[in-house]
Amino acid sequence: MYDADTLQGFIGNCRNHKPIIPQLADPTPADIRSSFGYLPLRLPFGIPHEAMLSEAKKLRDFFVYHRAGGQHQGWRSLCLHGISSVHTENHDRYGFPDRESAPYAWTDISKFCPVSTEFFSNVFGYDWYERVRFMLLEPGGYILPHEDVDWKQLGPVNIALNNPDGCVFAMEDWGIVPFAGGTANMLAVGYRHAVYNNSQEDRYHIIVHGSRGADWTDYIINSYKVLADDR
Repeated sequence: MYDADTLQGFIGNCRNHKPIIPQLADPTPADIRSSFGYLPLRLPFGIPHEAMLSEAKKLRDFFVYHRAGGQHQGWRSLCLHGISSVHTENHDRYGFPDRESAPYAWTDISKFCPVSTEFFSNVFGYDWYERVRFMLLEPGGYILPHEDVDWKQLGPVNIALNNPDGCVFAMEDWGIVPFAGGTANMLAVGYRHAVYNNSQEDRYHIIVHGSRGADWTDYIINSYKVLADDR
């Protein structure tokens, strides 16, 4: 069990870890997804993060605390697409046995977020969405080390609308995940990870869960090639 007093130790250990980038010959997306803790995405389209950030900020008062009752602090969320705007956890938490039975749809806030809704509807390239969530971490807030699933494979996409100086996303075995406003990483949330917003500014990200379209085969492979070439 972790608490706030040991959070810095976890982050410090991650800072000292320099991940080794796997060298994969002619990899498939499945090869890549099973070989990384995170993958910085190189997408062929821009992310209108400043406009999306503005939309999120206007709705700040409506964000609900995510995983309320836990030991995390200042972690809030609002669903652009989901069961509702305030049902921010996985469908099984609300009695739905699988994603097909959950009433996923654009939520009531989508009409207040035209840029974000248009982007995910017509640019991002997913065939189907589960949750598309604005995630807010308040100044001084933290997400304690945890794993979300039992498997270690790249899955959800995390998009930084902003990432204040002093805010870090640390992942066991993989170090500090590189985030800046307008960047995106595909994450393997089966690795233990934590976030600390050591700043005076709200941190806004978007997390995307769903079914990737055909173009994402190239997006994943090209992102790996760029990363491998850079190393």
